Amino acid sequence: MECDICRRGYDAHRLPFLCPVDARNRIYPGRIENVHLLLENERLQEQIHGLLSADGAKSSKDAVELSLAKQRLVEDRTSQILAAADKLRDEIRSAKEEIKARTTALARRRSDLASVSDGLQERWAKQQHEMDKSIQMASFRWSQCAEDTARTRSFLCTEAIRLYGLKRTRKSNTSRYDYHIGKIPVVDLTSMDSLAPEVISTSLAHVAHILLLVSHYLAVRLPAEITLPHGDYPHPTIFSLASSYRHRPPLPFSSGPVTTPSSAHARDSDTQHVPRPRPLFVDKPPAQLSKDDPAMYSFFLEGVTLLAYDIAWLCSCQGVSIGDKDSFEDICHIGRNLYTFVLSSQLQAYVRLPVKTANQGGHGHDGSVDVASSPSNWIGRYSHGTMYYYLGGVEGTEFVRTFKLPSPMKLADKLKKKLLGDAAGVDWEVLDDEAWKPDEAPNHDWTTKGKSHAIIDKLRDQGGKALPRTGSNGWTKVKPRA
Repeated sequence: MECDICRRGYDAHRLPFLCPVDARNRIYPGRIENVHLLLENERLQEQIHGLLSADGAKSSKDAVELSLAKQRLVEDRTSQILAAADKLRDEIRSAKEEIKARTTALARRRSDLASVSDGLQERWAKQQHEMDKSIQMASFRWSQCAEDTARTRSFLCTEAIRLYGLKRTRKSNTSRYDYHIGKIPVVDLTSMDSLAPEVISTSLAHVAHILLLVSHYLAVRLPAEITLPHGDYPHPTIFSLASSYRHRPPLPFSSGPVTTPSSAHARDSDTQHVPRPRPLFVDKPPAQLSKDDPAMYSFFLEGVTLLAYDIAWLCSCQGVSIGDKDSFEDICHIGRNLYTFVLSSQLQAYVRLPVKTANQGGHGHDGSVDVASSPSNWIGRYSHGTMYYYLGGVEGTEFVRTFKLPSPMKLADKLKKKLLGDAAGVDWEVLDDEAWKPDEAPNHDWTTKGKSHAIIDKLRDQGGKALPRTGSNGWTKVKPRA
């Protein structure tokens, strides 16, 4: 085994390994290199210290500036806080002053209210009494105005019908009456087969015109709408209850089926229901019309029954009695119902009914009308044109329900059955009272003059004397016609 430095072998009696010279010589290069490294380290330290000294001076300047900026910020913030504190002090001071002023004002108002409250109940009671009195006066004036309006309407209706010349004449030796407008007899629906078609059409036109005038003066909307002759159609018509006041624009009137101006427009309006008015005229005798045109005959009967229904409804809503409201004869007696309406209108013009104000339980906003205790004659009161006796209101609707009339279709069916049943007895002929008189009055063209005279000639005996008239009024058995 040898030394790693001098390569000398091992000897137990000498120093083992690592001799000083060899060791020193061995470590010299490392020492030199270490010295170089130390010198380099010193040089680098000097550079670092130089750099650090320069940065320190610069950083100290920045620190001073930063501290000054922070100081300024703190000063600004402090000034803002002080300003806010001053502002709050001012607001607190002004709030205290406002509270003090309000307290003073409230105290003054309390004192004023206390002084005003003395006698307040008496003043309130006085004002309420004056208000109630003014309301009562207004209600009284309103009710008086309603009564004056009703009398004016009644007078206008009376004058309109009087100008038309509605008259009643008693049949000779009977208790029945004939009714005429001018010199035209008012159509009796149950016996109109004996009248000429011109007389029927003229009579119905007059009745329709009178009815429209009366409904206009009374401001009443009739259940079945009536259309008078106009530029588009020269005859009066009437609509059914379901079709009235619902057709817009105006319909193209015609006696046949209703048609539109063009086929293209008709195709566009196929889905729209167009109501058909019922005619109030005939161009043939009713018996012949029932054979030639049954559909038009049915429409005509519906029209005259709708007209009679309008008259009966108008009389009922104006307090005019028409007899039994369920009776076919009473409802369809146009002449008698119109004449009864005239008599009631004349009575209304002279009799002043007691006025009931709202606070007395009369017809007003605070009370209701007791129909049973009201006078039986109140023509001109109920209408669709005024609010005091308004037919469209709750009370008016309930009042209309009290005189519910039969359906016009049922009346038309009864009339058709009666007329066709009477026409079926060909061996019988209805004789008017005029038919029993001698040929002294040739001017009555609207009666069945020729037919009646022929029957009278057949009833004369061989001696030239007429059969006695006892028991011959009305339906009479005659000989069969050839």
